[in-house]
Amino acid sequence: MITVPRMARVLGQVFEKDARVLARSMGVIQRERKLNGSTLLLLLVLGWLHQPKAGSSALARFAGTLGVTISKQGIEEHWTYRTAEWLYEVLLRAIGSLLSAKAVAVPLLQRFAGVYLEDGSSVVLPDALERYWRGCRGGNGESAGTKAGVKLTLRLDLLQGTLQGPLLQEGRAHESQSLLQHIPLAKGVLWIADMGYFALLRLAQVSQAGAYFLMPLKDGVVMWLEGKRADLLSVLQADGADEQEYEVYMGAAKQVKCRVVARRASEAQVKRRHQQQDEYARKHGTKVSQHQRDWAGWMIVITNVPAALLTLAEAFVLLRCRWQIELLWKLWKMQGKVDEWPTKNEERILCEIYAKLLGLLLQHWVMLLTCWEDPHRSWISVSEIVRDQTVVLAHGFCGRLSLTQALRLMGEAIMGNAKFRPHDTAVGQLTQADGHSMAVNSDFIAQTCHAEPLCSVCHARHLLP
Repeated sequence: MITVPRMARVLGQVFEKDARVLARSMGVIQRERKLNGSTLLLLLVLGWLHQPKAGSSALARFAGTLGVTISKQGIEEHWTYRTAEWLYEVLLRAIGSLLSAKAVAVPLLQRFAGVYLEDGSSVVLPDALERYWRGCRGGNGESAGTKAGVKLTLRLDLLQGTLQGPLLQEGRAHESQSLLQHIPLAKGVLWIADMGYFALLRLAQVSQAGAYFLMPLKDGVVMWLEGKRADLLSVLQADGADEQEYEVYMGAAKQVKCRVVARRASEAQVKRRHQQQDEYARKHGTKVSQHQRDWAGWMIVITNVPAALLTLAEAFVLLRCRWQIELLWKLWKMQGKVDEWPTKNEERILCEIYAKLLGLLLQHWVMLLTCWEDPHRSWISVSEIVRDQTVVLAHGFCGRLSLTQALRLMGEAIMGNAKFRPHDTAVGQLTQADGHSMAVNSDFIAQTCHAEPLCSVCHARHLLP
């Protein structure tokens, strides 16, 4: 579990020792006069965490907080691909420091060894950076601006706040190729993801490891019910009940055994989905089939969690908690500006992305240290205070305070000023769990089954299966 002394040690290792050694070995710092690897890293990471839209002049002013005098031109000399590669290596070192908080006090989550949400989000880059990160499309006039892009993938544990990632890969990489699939899930954890991560082989591996999965069902998957191949939609329509549950095998070779839990969508939700189908068909010159129309009338989820451990209603509640990682992306993009930069200099853009990701990872660590165990925490409120208190952390790094003193002062500021809203977050509402039965009140369940998920890129609400 994270403590002030442990976090101070991690910060000292990554931001001081590792940064300095890597800067020398990679040729980023030739002679340590005004800057060494540690001060350059802190200048960029803390400078952009404090002011995400900062230009060279603002960073030069922030350098004084670290006891460094440097000009705008002096900073711009470090906008190189070599600096970007160095920042990326430091980011990897930071990602490897898996910090965890005290488990959040939510009985439904505590039934599992961990509740991991996995998701990815893309950042479009200038075409000139294609040789570093290839985008989703490229090679014709209609795809201008998409030749380069980077996909960020995260796995967030709702129970203890552990963050695996962000791991970076080419923007064209599909979710099924996520680098996180090579990091095994421990026995007893629950893995929640969207349909983009659906793969029978992966689900079989999760089950064999003794872990659990929970995700929306992808249309077209072969289903076996009571030993016979079944059309799930026909089964649901024939039964007629608004809530249904079945034990099935998935895949032509019956690779995965699981439960299918289904709930009928509301009229408003069906209408919205049909409109989205029509819009998609209009743009792509296709027609919406009757099967697609009927499928849109249901919210269908698959899981291998036993019914004795997770009821149908609780399964939909936990699926809604997937939005927490969508909110994290929104926080990183809207407040952290990880996908914005006031320059056309490709070298600086790479430096800025990597440095901002380091700062946002640091921000998450501070949240783990101070308030993660409180399910009513407001991520936005905490992030605003962390940005304001970045100067205090800078004093800790440059020796005016010890790092432990700086972290304790930041913790006091967060606990004294952060907003804690009992009913504003999905995790917060899980506190209404009652033992092993119904997890939340009826209002929350209504919101759960009649709402669409947020897109990780544009944050619009898109169609569920």
